[in-house]
Amino acid sequence: MHSAPPQTARQWVRPIPGRTQPGGLRLFCFPYAGAGASVFREWGAGLPEGVEALAVQLPGREDRAFDQPITDLDELLEALVPALLPYLDRPFAFFGHSMGAVVSWELARRLQRERGLEPVRVVVSGCGALPLHESRPLDQLDLSDEELVNQLRRLNGTPEELLENPDFVTFILPTFRADLSLCAGYVYHPGELLNCPVSAFGGSADPRVSEEHVKAWAELTTGRTEVEIFPGGHLFLNSERENVLRSISRALRAVGH
Repeated sequence: MHSAPPQTARQWVRPIPGRTQPGGLRLFCFPYAGAGASVFREWGAGLPEGVEALAVQLPGREDRAFDQPITDLDELLEALVPALLPYLDRPFAFFGHSMGAVVSWELARRLQRERGLEPVRVVVSGCGALPLHESRPLDQLDLSDEELVNQLRRLNGTPEELLENPDFVTFILPTFRADLSLCAGYVYHPGELLNCPVSAFGGSADPRVSEEHVKAWAELTTGRTEVEIFPGGHLFLNSERENVLRSISRALRAVGH
């Protein structure tokens, strides 16, 4: 019988309310750049009964606002592996969107390589396959606060009234800059392929990620890869939430959660 995860582990995850039951599959959700665990707060009701959904809360946002943001992926993974290990005592799956797709995929690779653990499925969303992944240009790190706010506005994932609130902007921009640094500094290193099935999601009007690059995820796993393109831009997971959750649910049922 496993005890509850220690406090050092619990600070990294936030339960997503839903129809969970003891012993069910755990789904870990990794947010996109600048976002926190709250972007998944409405997801629970749209997932299958028995799935325990957990949102990963990275430092520097929301209730971890006073924790220093991490700007290097390797450093982030060094912290995430021991933090999540207490939760990996039953079957688990990963979902990640954009930056979250990079983090979740590289976390899966590290768990397989170092711990002999692997998700039953990885869902990568809003991100091209990592050998083709186009990191944000380094010159974006030098953008002014106003230019960064305009980037957030174009992503259409933050309410306009918040972007017009100076206190909120002051609060969120350091985290967004840190996430940009993490993405800009990321380099894909070829290695052992994953073995699990993969779902790859893209947006039909996403200017950052082409359908071809979404399909290329199939080259990074020996498992079955399913590709689905949703209407919308880069943050289609918000505008198409019900359809995205329906596809995730179907994928989790296919691996017998």
